[in-house]
Amino acid sequence: MLPGRPQVVFDVAHNPQAADVLAENLSELGFAPETWAVFGMLADKDVEGVVQSMGSCVDHWLPCTLSGSRGLGAEALIEHLRTAGVEMNKIVGSFATPADAFAQAQERAAVDDRIVTFGSFLTVADVLAAIQARR
Repeated sequence: MLPGRPQVVFDVAHNPQAADVLAENLSELGFAPETWAVFGMLADKDVEGVVQSMGSCVDHWLPCTLSGSRGLGAEALIEHLRTAGVEMNKIVGSFATPADAFAQAQERAAVDDRIVTFGSFLTVADVLAAIQARR
């Protein structure tokens, strides 16, 4: 977690079991009016299982492309989100990088909201690198 507001949470949850734990931990952090999910995953993971584990915790999905041969593109993630039952009005857009998605979440989130970045070590690493570069 980063200090400040909105609340910013990072987790490398990339399977349904880890996403279940993340969802439980988010519920214990207290109320946030809206949760914005910066979400990037690798193609060989159970994307729909992760989405189903997190679905009740997320108000706005910001799917992002992960680079590399195993990385899923944002458009492919959107298809997985839809297959898992996420309504299109909950999908904010499609982003070229996790850092781009995080920047959009920061712009749109209210001070009392929550931004959670998860889905892969690569997702978290990209956003943390972007934050570090701005300092």
